[in-house]
Parts: sequence; structure tokens; C-alpha cells
Amino acid sequence: MSVRSKRGSNVTPEEHKLVIKFAKQCLKEICKKQHELEYAGKPVVYAEALKRLSVQTKHKGQRSYGGPQRISIDMRYLRKPSYKMTEYSAYAADPVIGEFETHDPELVLFAVVAHEIAHHVQMLYGPSTRYLKKTYRKSHGEAFKSIYRELRRTLVNPQIQSIKQAA
Repeated sequence: MSVRSKRGSNVTPEEHKLVIKFAKQCLKEICKKQHELEYAGKPVVYAEALKRLSVQTKHKGQRSYGGPQRISIDMRYLRKPSYKMTEYSAYAADPVIGEFETHDPELVLFAVVAHEIAHHVQMLYGPSTRYLKKTYRKSHGEAFKSIYRELRRTLVNPQIQSIKQAA
């Protein structure tokens, strides 16, 4: 299954493929039945969710973005020499979705993709999903945090822990 995508001119094919891989992993996780996502009155199915997502990559030193139609990921997270995942001050100290440091730039990129996929899911599926309906409008509010928390808890954080244990 493929996702619509656009690779920036200064992004390597390998970097672009990595972002798509991470986006698919996040989408596959959050489309599981236990997360009860709905769209137009029906449960969200992974194959259909892929069709509703477009992934763009760039390297312009800009912010990454997640919205109802697409995510746009800036490759600076993969290319910069310092590998700290910074988060908004409202939840930077949160033990699950807060900031972390690592020597693995791909892990920071994975967290950035998870962050933007959480925004995509929040904005596209929030209005139809029972537990997200009331809070999906606030950019980094409770709906976003609950989605991002699941993606970090299940996909990103286990890798952070395994690196810490190996050190």
C-alpha cells in the first residue's frame, strides 16, 4: 500500500522513504480497533487512512506541519548535529510525550513524524471520533496529546528505552 507523497528537491530518496515508513507505522498503529477512530460514521481502516494522507518532505530549516490532508516534514531533524527532540513547554516535561535526547537522529525524526501524524489524525478524524470530538480543535490540546501519547508510547519510546539500556 502506498501513500501519496512529494519529495523535496534537496531531500534524498532514502530520507523520503524513511519518513514515509515512519508515517505508515504511525498510521497503522493509530488505526487499530482499540483506538476507535471514526470517519463519516464508520471505523477508520488503515488502507483507507493511507489514501487520505499525503506526505511531503523538504529541507528548508522550517517547521514541520500536520493537518487534515497532509504532513510536511523538514529533514533538519535528521541532518542536524544535536539530537534533542524538543516539545512545547506545556508538555515538555511529560514522561511519555516530553522532550528527550539521543544519539540516533532517526529516532528524533520518528518522534517528529509521530507528532505531525497526531495532528493529521486529530484534525481529520477528531470531529467524527467520540473521545476526540470535544477537544480536537485546540492544536496541542487533549485530543492531540492522547493521540501523540499512544504513538510515542507504542512506537518511539520503546526505542528510546532500548538505547538507554544499551548505554
